[in-house]
Amino acid sequence: MADIVTIGDATLYHGDCFEILSALEGIDAVVTDPPYGINWKPRVNHQDQPWIDDVEFNPAPFLDVGKYHLFWGAQHFADKLPIVESWAAWVKRPIDFDFSGDKRTYSTIELAWTDWGKARFKCHIWDGGKRAGRPENRLFCHPSQKPIELMEWCLPPISPVVFDPFMGSGTTGVACVNLSRKFIGIEVEREYFDIACERIEAAYAQPDMINDISEDIEQGTLPIG
Repeated sequence: MADIVTIGDATLYHGDCFEILSALEGIDAVVTDPPYGINWKPRVNHQDQPWIDDVEFNPAPFLDVGKYHLFWGAQHFADKLPIVESWAAWVKRPIDFDFSGDKRTYSTIELAWTDWGKARFKCHIWDGGKRAGRPENRLFCHPSQKPIELMEWCLPPISPVVFDPFMGSGTTGVACVNLSRKFIGIEVEREYFDIACERIEAAYAQPDMINDISEDIEQGTLPIG
């Protein structure tokens, strides 16, 4: 039995997504970064460690869920996906470290398979969970963590309910909170599940700047100058 935590419009499951998937319904979009690198261990000596994981990811069960789909790292299992022209690319241009803070830099670009829209690029220098150039950006929660703004960019324009079967530290969920989407997330590792709960709860605790500004305009209290 999976642990279930509800935070606002986010429903989070601690468990195996392949066991929970059949019980879910009402999903509009699947947006995820699947574990194609299960054997990768961050912050260790990688000289003798292979780049390619020996555990193959099968996206088929998730293609039957929802209308829209986005899989990061899909070049590792592209032979298992339909041929499309709508790949997305994150041009991240790592500086001294890769995104997660590991000393071994992976690449300057990451690819995602999508089945909507046109091919598109997101070009930003990132370092940690935010833009590069700030000391606090060295903090990170997960070895394959993506920036929040990147995951906001990944969400389909019409997708009231977004599902991430490999939630990790909950970045997709935070993006959904920021864009007022409902979120369903699953994470098998307890440590990351707890982090995801904390991050999503913190996101809901942030002031709703858009609504606050709208209310100030309506009430004539928005400061000018």
